[in-house]
Amino acid sequence: SRSQFMIKNLTCSQADDWTRLRQISAEMCRKRQALSEAKFGFMETQVKIKMKKRRILEEEDDLKRELLEIQANKLDNSGAEVLVKVEGALKEIETLSKMHDDLKDRMGDITEEEFEKAQVKSHIKRAMTQATREVRENGIIKCGNQEYLEQVGVCVSSAKREIDKYLMQERETGIANTSLLHSFVNDFADRYEPVAAQQADFLGFDLDADSNLTFTPQLPEGNNGSKPDTESTDSS
Repeated sequence: SRSQFMIKNLTCSQADDWTRLRQISAEMCRKRQALSEAKFGFMETQVKIKMKKRRILEEEDDLKRELLEIQANKLDNSGAEVLVKVEGALKEIETLSKMHDDLKDRMGDITEEEFEKAQVKSHIKRAMTQATREVRENGIIKCGNQEYLEQVGVCVSSAKREIDKYLMQERETGIANTSLLHSFVNDFADRYEPVAAQQADFLGFDLDADSNLTFTPQLPEGNNGSKPDTESTDSS
């Protein structure tokens, strides 16, 4: 299984809380599916072992009986390996679940509609993070990220100017961590978020997501902000 550091810092290291939360959910879903397949695979293996052992008791030929014993032991060994993988998968799910809860604590109660609204900034942040790496390495924003920036409505030349200024600041400060990069990307996304409206207008689409197509969890009665019924039922 993957280490906790690898899951946190490599697999789920997206530049935005929303996309990070979605990645965590996707990873948990895949792990649960894998666990389900492993569980039923293990159960099938145990039945096959029983069938082999029954045939061993019925088999009169010594060599055939020996071969059946080898096959049964092989199946038993594969079942033990599955249990090791299951243990690793459970550890990953526990790690992902803790990460999910930590993010939810920071973000508060969220809905799918809010997720849709956050998509503009999420994609600007991702595009700018990738473009910054390219400029740092090659001095240019390559075609793929130029297209990505244009798709979210950002002028590539404007992005390049801002990245050049940031990289100069990065060199001058000699900062040893990524805090400056995060501040730059977040600030850029805040300032350039409105450009997505122009791009949507050009494409002929409504930028706002249709709330009728988004899922909104129903809060239990009494937790939806409405006042409980305090009217007395006692007779006067």
